[in-house]
Amino acid sequence: MEGDVDKQRKLILQGQMSEAALQKQHQRNYGRWLCRARAEDLSDIAALKALYQTGVDVCGRTVMVVVGRNIPVTLIDLEKALLYFIHVMDHITVKEYVMVYFHTLTGEHNHLDTDFLKKLYDIVDVKYKKNLMAFYFVHPTFRSKVSTWFFTTFSVSGMKEKVRYLDNLQQLFTCIKPEQIDIPPFVLEYDARVRTQ
Repeated sequence: MEGDVDKQRKLILQGQMSEAALQKQHQRNYGRWLCRARAEDLSDIAALKALYQTGVDVCGRTVMVVVGRNIPVTLIDLEKALLYFIHVMDHITVKEYVMVYFHTLTGEHNHLDTDFLKKLYDIVDVKYKKNLMAFYFVHPTFRSKVSTWFFTTFSVSGMKEKVRYLDNLQQLFTCIKPEQIDIPPFVLEYDARVRTQ
């Protein structure tokens, strides 16, 4: 299979495929995913409002938001979700950007498994990784911190130092001004409730 990263890595280790050839093959594979993303009707995934562009951070970089609670993993076609991610993000990632992930009130049915996340990371173009300056993880749980640590340590090199865990919105507002980010009402309510306890 063309997109099988493990087979490609095995060929590199065996000295049968150069790094340049691997990069070229990866770009072709990404190009095919991008063409599919542009051609396919992804309106059902867009309607979830799980991924959207908002303002800029204090450094002027584009802010992308992921709302964990809006991802019904067991009910959606994950391949279409991957295509939607590529469709939305391709033009954003040509320059520096940051991502904000609201883990607020997510349940088991909202958690993407590590196989899917690894596949996403392996498919996307190098610009996604290079131009991502920070990944703000808002309202993490102990379990999500541990899972993220394992994933960023053992599966996706170079991502670990970009992850910032933020327990409340006030911490987020030191990086992104409140008027620059569209926050779902349930996140605002949760944050206010937790701060007053």
